[in-house]
Amino acid sequence: MPIDLDHLLRRLADPFNAESRFYWPLVIAAMLGIVANTVWYYWRIRGERQSPAEEAIKPWAYWVNVIFLIWALVLLIAKVPFFWYIASLALNVLALVYIYMYWLPPRDAAWERELRRLKYIPKPEQRKRRRR
Repeated sequence: MPIDLDHLLRRLADPFNAESRFYWPLVIAAMLGIVANTVWYYWRIRGERQSPAEEAIKPWAYWVNVIFLIWALVLLIAKVPFFWYIASLALNVLALVYIYMYWLPPRDAAWERELRRLKYIPKPEQRKRRRR
């Protein structure tokens, strides 16, 4: 079956409406996305030590995702064409790629270097108290 490019482009430019079969699944997916992001943000593994850079970046990633999901719901209510969703999703992904691929690695590497450096610094001796 050949792909009708004209039909595809027309469908992407048509406004979304509540009668569309994709409307409610997108609303539910956005709500589940907000819940999943909140769970990810507050999830802590006992005993695992995160780098300070990762702890600093987590709120930024959380709010970028949550604001995008709220924006997607606003676009759904406004019934804009579907390509606006694709453009918004692309901006969200680009922001997260920038955060995790360019901003985080140098700071994470500096933290690991600091941990290695601290291994070579002698720790003060702990004096034991004698019992009387």
